[in-house]
Amino acid sequence: MAEARGLGGLAATALAASLALAAALLMGYLMVLIGQVKAQRTDLAELRDVRYGLLDPDAWVERVSAILGRKIESFELTESNRLELRADVALVLDRLIVEIDEHLRQRNQTGPLHKRVGGALRQMVQDALVDVDELRERVPAYADAILDELGKPEPKRRVREQIAAMLGGMAGATFAHTDRSARDLILKRHACAGVADCQAHLAAASAASHRRAMGLTLAELVLVASLYGLCLWRSRRLTLTRMAVMTFAGMVLLVGGVATPMIEIDARIGELSFQLLGEPVVFRDQVLYFQSKSLFDVVAILLDSGTWDMALVAALVVLFSLWFPLLKVAAGLVYLADWRGLRRSPLVRFFALQAGKWSMADVLVIAIFMAYVGFRGLVASQLAEIAGVGTGAGSGVGKAVEVLTTNGTALQPGFYLFLGFVLAGLMLSHLLAATVVEEGGPRGAVT
Repeated sequence: MAEARGLGGLAATALAASLALAAALLMGYLMVLIGQVKAQRTDLAELRDVRYGLLDPDAWVERVSAILGRKIESFELTESNRLELRADVALVLDRLIVEIDEHLRQRNQTGPLHKRVGGALRQMVQDALVDVDELRERVPAYADAILDELGKPEPKRRVREQIAAMLGGMAGATFAHTDRSARDLILKRHACAGVADCQAHLAAASAASHRRAMGLTLAELVLVASLYGLCLWRSRRLTLTRMAVMTFAGMVLLVGGVATPMIEIDARIGELSFQLLGEPVVFRDQVLYFQSKSLFDVVAILLDSGTWDMALVAALVVLFSLWFPLLKVAAGLVYLADWRGLRRSPLVRFFALQAGKWSMADVLVIAIFMAYVGFRGLVASQLAEIAGVGTGAGSGVGKAVEVLTTNGTALQPGFYLFLGFVLAGLMLSHLLAATVVEEGGPRGAVT
């Protein structure tokens, strides 16, 4: 009956238990939703990876070929440009005829005696059949014929195909082939017809899911805060029922905090553009680096490294962010209930009343926040340098290349959930210490 009065009656106890259950169910749904957001954003970052765009030779061939093709297709002979083009083509033809004649004469006059004799005979035949001076006189007519052919659709098409093939051959001979298997798998998984359609679909879906996840994260924190407020409405003295309910709600936040991403690092070139033959060449959303990891993901990566120092770091992270909080909570319940007389146990007393100074959960939150600030500043400075190079800052490029960079580094729901758990744990520790003092416990043991 004392516990019921402390909670404001059985109705308040039932309401607190209902809020705790609702918080657990909401957290389960929230974790699924956050996992969906992470998968969508990871797939979207893969589709926008710089190796499929700015660093992909085929992407350059596609853009340059398209520009040259449009220039060839739009080429029209007019009275103003025909005379100039005619003179250029005639000059090339005349030079070609002269060089061919000089090459043949030199070939016929070099080598051993028998080859020079045969060469002299071939030269006599060539001089009899081909009048080089007459060919050079007819060069303007040949130039007109070439220009007439270039104005027809079929020659234009063949020129476009030859240019595209030439560029593709140069790219294949100069650069390594880009592996697109990961991108193709994403397109297949989302049943997308093309990369652009898949990017638009994933961008819209992930943005909507992320907004919903952030809203539900706020709702989860408000729900747990309401539960704590209800439990402390009439009395701040902890009872076993009250502490059990509040501890359960805190554990719900801990599970969500360590199992969902805490920070997302996203560095990309928002847009890179320059002019080629009077037309813009543009690359947008070129992802340079993207990571969205939960605490468990980080631990798994550290363990997969296979080195003892990284394994040690992983063990310390798990110890101070998971096991210490769990042992502290369990010891608090055991101490408050004096289960089997374990309140006098030095180990139970240490974890219940003194482990706060050793538990690094609050320090971990600060470390994550500082990492966020540091990563955001580092990414911003490096992207600023890239943008400076593109706009000609000390490079002599001038304004020929425009680079717009994007820093998408942001804290994720896992950070706020873990922060909520830390604050809840600090409150429980304070309440437990106050309850121990009120019940006449050892003041020197209370921290």
